[in-house]
Amino acid sequence: MKSDQNRSFGRLGDFFRAAQERLAKLAAGRKGLAGIAGASFLETTIIPIPIEIVIAPVMAASRARGFIVATVTLAGSVAGAVGLYFLAWALFDDLAQPLIDMMGSQQQFDELQAKFEDGGFWLVFLVSVTPVPMQIAALAAGAASYPVWLFLIAITISRALRYYGLWALVLGFGAGIARIFEGKKPKNISVPGK
Repeated sequence: MKSDQNRSFGRLGDFFRAAQERLAKLAAGRKGLAGIAGASFLETTIIPIPIEIVIAPVMAASRARGFIVATVTLAGSVAGAVGLYFLAWALFDDLAQPLIDMMGSQQQFDELQAKFEDGGFWLVFLVSVTPVPMQIAALAAGAASYPVWLFLIAITISRALRYYGLWALVLGFGAGIARIFEGKKPKNISVPGK
């Protein structure tokens, strides 16, 4: 039984590493910014791996371009979240429910959908700022017919805080901060004023 669990976790780890590598290749490809927008869209819709792992090194390589990278990442993420919202709103039983089943997140989805009645805006906002997969919040908002304009505002503000905040960290602390998002020990974080 334990060896089956270990194999399952190993395969899941392999899947996430492969997805991370694909996102990085997409972002660094010939089309650069379009690749980042596409990677951000995929991260928000079907690949639950934080895009910061991909964009932090890109921002560190060109700090001046970091604002543009954050903006493109924001656009891709918002587009993905709105797409999932409308998917759940229009075709919940046919398309969104199988996606929830595939991710094994039915209980999490049910809890989020119930919470939308009490405070949907702050729920979407908090989920989008944290590394919790955005897919569930977007699907729950659409399935609950939460007002799309409030959903859009919450997603845009919260994701902007994440991506522009990352850019500010890269500006303030240098390229060493990107290593943290790669899961490595930082080598040369320079603290401003020291």
